[in-house]
Amino acid sequence: MAPTIRDVAKRANVAPSTVSAVLNSKGYIHPDTFARVQKAIRDLEYTPRRSARNLTQQVSGNIGFIVHDAHFNQAEPFYTRVFLGAELKAREYDLYVLLSTVPERYSARNDLPRFLLEHNVDGIIIAGSVPRKVILDVLNYKLPMVLVDFGDDEMNVSRVLIENRLGTKRATQHLIEQGIENIGYIGASDGHPSERERFSGFTEAINEAGVPLHADWIDHEEKDTRTENGIVAFERMWNRGARPRGMVCFNDAIALGVMRAADRLGVHVPDDLAVVGFDDVEVAGLVSPSLSTVRVFKEELGVAAVQTITDMIDHPDRKPVTSRVGVEFVARKSSFVNHLIRNTSDET
Repeated sequence: MAPTIRDVAKRANVAPSTVSAVLNSKGYIHPDTFARVQKAIRDLEYTPRRSARNLTQQVSGNIGFIVHDAHFNQAEPFYTRVFLGAELKAREYDLYVLLSTVPERYSARNDLPRFLLEHNVDGIIIAGSVPRKVILDVLNYKLPMVLVDFGDDEMNVSRVLIENRLGTKRATQHLIEQGIENIGYIGASDGHPSERERFSGFTEAINEAGVPLHADWIDHEEKDTRTENGIVAFERMWNRGARPRGMVCFNDAIALGVMRAADRLGVHVPDDLAVVGFDDVEVAGLVSPSLSTVRVFKEELGVAAVQTITDMIDHPDRKPVTSRVGVEFVARKSSFVNHLIRNTSDET
């Protein structure tokens, strides 16, 4: 394996940032330190991976990573894992990933990431949904940009997306294979492209199987996709008399809310209601019953984003590309029924 900037730093007993400063002739470096770093570079036969890049455009060795502050938390650490994947992959390119979050009430004057204002990044990764103004402001800096799990065909930018449609299609087919025909769906009205794709996968599986689809079993009224939204949506569905036998949810957070609401209503999961989610967050395997879900390889999203952004940095004239990271259905206890399934369509 070729030596990295960290190997040089360790050999010279300095920080990686010092090696970077030597390589890029930045700032004052003590002559003894400079000589030690240069010797370590020669001894290890280290060649910077960025050396072949256009140095007029490559000045920092940093990638900016922007995420909505509501998405970067411990309760639902989806994008934390995406960031981790990006960080680990960036090390292979001797790049640093600088993180910044933006609020819902974003303004360029107060919330534009500092690394943009200081021109301290060579490219930008934006993970998840953010206010559209953020994307427009970043585009003004004329930097390579990749959107992760966000964006549509109208945006002329590179994207790394999830196989959303195939994921919910497989989850829905799993319920149908269990003998369940009365299947509902809970999503949101936030306009996220993933929501449209996942609902499309759900309806495709329903139509191909020829099972009934009732409007009362579909809920897109919530504006967010958190656990509390799943609680509210399922209780609303139940209170209007809808009695689906299986439930496909936009994500695990909503699915966990459905399970909590079902418990309050005396509906037993999975014997009365089979539930599947999407994302495979850590808590999905810890709740009781454990949640069947579509596993998203979150770190791989970050890896693919870094691979895309470095390619764009190396080839500034390359047109935007869209790639997708595959998914895997994980069957757990929340979707397996232990007794003969009764068709409850007459009760709706």
